[in-house]
Order: sequence, then structure tokens, then C-alpha cells
Amino acid sequence: MIYNNIKRNVNNIVNVKNIVTISYVNGATVNISGNIPATYRVQFFDKRKNIIHFETEIKNNCWAKCNIEYFVDWNIKVWDGDTLFYEENFDASTKRVYIALSSKALGDTLAWFPYVEEFGKVHNCKMVTSTFHNDMLQKQYPNIEFVNPGDVVENLYAMYSLGLFYTADGNINLYKNPSDPKTQTMQKMGSDILGLEYKEIKPKLNKKNLKKEKLVTIAIHGTAQAKYWNNPTGWQEVIDWLKGRGYRVRLLSKEQSGYMGNFEPKGIEKHPWGPLELVMDEMEKSQAFIGIGSGLSWLSWSLDVPTVLISGFSYDWAEMQDCIRISTPKGKCEGCFNRLRLDAGDWNWCPDHKRTERQFECTTSITSEMVIKELEKFL
Repeated sequence: MIYNNIKRNVNNIVNVKNIVTISYVNGATVNISGNIPATYRVQFFDKRKNIIHFETEIKNNCWAKCNIEYFVDWNIKVWDGDTLFYEENFDASTKRVYIALSSKALGDTLAWFPYVEEFGKVHNCKMVTSTFHNDMLQKQYPNIEFVNPGDVVENLYAMYSLGLFYTADGNINLYKNPSDPKTQTMQKMGSDILGLEYKEIKPKLNKKNLKKEKLVTIAIHGTAQAKYWNNPTGWQEVIDWLKGRGYRVRLLSKEQSGYMGNFEPKGIEKHPWGPLELVMDEMEKSQAFIGIGSGLSWLSWSLDVPTVLISGFSYDWAEMQDCIRISTPKGKCEGCFNRLRLDAGDWNWCPDHKRTERQFECTTSITSEMVIKELEKFL
């Protein structure tokens, strides 16, 4: 009898109420545990848009999840019939939030990383992050916990991933990207996923404030031929103009001359293979950097070096705004990267004019005179 009374009392304590727990790791998940039989209606409400993204019914010891994985300012309600059983607003204050950068690309990392710190400021939370370039960022952000990609991270309130995500059928994954990222600037792609107001923010790097030399640095290589300056005489004519005015020109690209059929201009110095810190030193010493839509252009921009960006495969709003942009002349084909999905497996991807005389027209039509005209303004 004593045992039965104890058992009955314990059951009464356990059965007082089912328990609701909510996680915001890769989407909002509601779990209802307990042994009181019941059916609950769960609502995932977006306070900013004033809409319900998802609503469903679950029983005790079941869970429900909204497919949206980007940031939403959630208000989650659990109803027991017409009675509000539980309600919770997203509140990351003082809690641990993990933001993972999915891309290995240097440019993507430099473009998106500033919003990790910004998210922490806005929500007053403890930031945890993973990038493929932790070494160049970690010392500059002592208040952020850095982990390696793929590491297990414990005790998280929320988690988000930054990247350009596609579904299996090749469409933009609108559960991970709130809008088509190809139609946004690179940085806005990151701020949109994290629900932050967009403003251009440069990452903090270890700048040495080295003395300027009569030097211009360049980078001619990229990860697809569409990114290159495909005017066959463009680079050489710009180098000749710079050399004629007494400038040294140093090539920072690590690829060898002839890489994928792209040869170095004459009269340049070739930066030797080495750590990225030495590349940054050369940039800091230079009067200007001239590049294409690649990571080294983002690195120059991050270091506050005057950056001349030559690109036609993207629209003139697509990369950083604090630069000297040399874009495709009016009337020529341009912006395929912001209109279509890049086929990374096709080096000569040119979706509009491949194998025609107009292939890579976006940059073959950019002349050396267009570049020199801009250089004359500040060199």
C-alpha cells in the first residue's frame, strides 16, 4: 500500500502538465513531451511579416518543425483546443547562436562574415561560427567563438547557415534563402538570411598600415573563364600604361601563366607562392589593386586598398560598392551570373553565346582605355 501511494503521488507530479521545448537550430522545432494524452495545434507566426508560415496538429510526445531555416522573428503558439497552452517569442539574448559559412571561397567568406558579428550585436547573444578561413579572422574577433566546419557544437539556442542554396532540381532553395540570392548583392545575400538590415560592412583584418610604394597589384585569374577579363590585349595595355608612369606591377594570382589558356602579361613581377598574409602585405603597400570578380578583389576591398574591379559576367551592383567598377558597355551582353545558375563544371560557361563570336562579349568589350580612364583619376 505504501508503494502504491508513492507511485500514485509521483504520477500526479509528472502528469501535472506536458512540457513544450523549442529549438531554433536550422529551423524552428516544437517538441511536446509528457504522458498526458492530448492533441495540440502549433502555429509558427512571423512577427515581422505578420503571417503564419506553418500550422499543424500534433499529440503529446511528438514534434513539429517549420521548413524555413533562415532567420525569422518567431512567435510560436501551442493551443489546447481554444486555450493557449504555451507561447514563446524568439529571444537569443545572452544565448549561444551558431552561424556556419558554407562556402570555402575567400570572397564569400569576406563578404558574409561581418554579419556574424552584426547578428550578435543586434540580438545581444554569444556568437559561435565556422569558416574555412578561421586563421585570418579569429584574432580580430575575440568575442566570437570559432570552430571548424563540421564540428559538433553543444548548447545552442539557434543556428543558421550562410550560402547560396539550391534544391535537387536546380531551383533556389527558398527555405534556406529568403529570396533569390542571384538578384542581391553578395553581402545582402548574407544579411537577408540573418534577417539583418543591409549595409555594406567590411570585415576586420590584421592591417599593418605599411608604407605605400609606387606599386600596383593585380590578379588576373578566377574560377571560371566568364570571370576573366577576356579582352586579349586589355591587361598588357594597362600594364604598359602603368610601367610608362614608373609603377611596378605585381601579379598576386597563385595560378601559373597559361592556366586554362590564360597567359600573364609581360613586364610584371610575379608574387611567389606563400601564405595569404604576404599577399595582404603587397596589397597594403600598393597604390591600387586591379582585379576581377574573385576573392583577391574582396581581400583588397577589405584592406581599404583602392580596388578596380573589372567584371561583366555580373551586374555592376553585384559585388562590393566601395570600389571602382569597370562594367560592360551598354548594349552588350552582361550579367549572366545574376540571371542564371553558374555551371561550375563547365569552365567555358557562357550561357547566352557559347561557341559563337560573341562568347564572353561581356568582358571582351571592356577596353583598356576604360580602365586607364579610371586609373587616371587617382594615380
